[in-house]
Amino acid sequence: MTNDFEEPFFADEQTQTLDPNISTKLPSPFDNLKISSTEILEKITERTPCPKCDKPVKYFCYWCYIFVGCDSKEIPRVKLPIKIDVWDFTFFIIKFLGQKVLLVCGEISCFELIKHNKELDGKSTVAHAKVIAPDDVEIISYLQMPKIKDPDRVLLLYPSPDSKTLQEIPRSSFDKLLIVDGTWRQASNMAKTNPELKNIRKVTIKPQKTLFWRYQNKDENHLSTIEALYYFLKEYNEIYEIPEETINSDNNEYDGRYDNLLWYFKYFYEFIQATYRRQKGKKNFTTRQREGYIRYE
Repeated sequence: MTNDFEEPFFADEQTQTLDPNISTKLPSPFDNLKISSTEILEKITERTPCPKCDKPVKYFCYWCYIFVGCDSKEIPRVKLPIKIDVWDFTFFIIKFLGQKVLLVCGEISCFELIKHNKELDGKSTVAHAKVIAPDDVEIISYLQMPKIKDPDRVLLLYPSPDSKTLQEIPRSSFDKLLIVDGTWRQASNMAKTNPELKNIRKVTIKPQKTLFWRYQNKDENHLSTIEALYYFLKEYNEIYEIPEETINSDNNEYDGRYDNLLWYFKYFYEFIQATYRRQKGKKNFTTRQREGYIRYE
């Protein structure tokens, strides 16, 4: 699941720095999640050459999917219950080593995500997953997309009339989860026309409101890729990972184990909110985004 966005209202999040004087005291939608402190990101003030490709980047490299500007010990890591391949349509393929799942759903031995070739690297949130869960996510060019083996055991995370929820799908019935990463228009076109994807079982998640900062010609239930992945894993935990003996007890709720997948997303969201609050009356937020997106009070 991805957002059909236009040009960002921030020309490039990687060129901005959070002013320490910016008020960040307003409640955040992430306050109740178990997300590690993003203080280290606030200290990164300049672009740094990527140690692999040497391109000047900030926070992480969009092409090599590695962090820059801080020590590895300061980056939260998340172990996923499935392996993910992200297909880059430049699509990328995120390969989760171990169990499988086709991302666009499902615990699986491999999790695959496809990225459209016209989805600009700097605008995609799928890189967040690769940096934070490097052992479980691999991004591969859509042009190099391999033929899907045993498609009957693959799930595609994509909302459609024939999509099912995880509650309707036995865990033993699938081995892969596939996610298509691109704009909503691109993802829809691929899901409907790509011969590898047309007949794959589709899985969907409960409606959630997006917090993505880029404008889209869709309603607020159309999520960015990292949000869709997060909510999928949250539902996965609630349905497949919580022990049956605790279902009727006080310990049957999701425990926050995948919250850090939103580490970068949380930082950028709060950074944007704080910056526009500080520049209220000086810098206008795009009127094309939904009303009330920037919380001034």
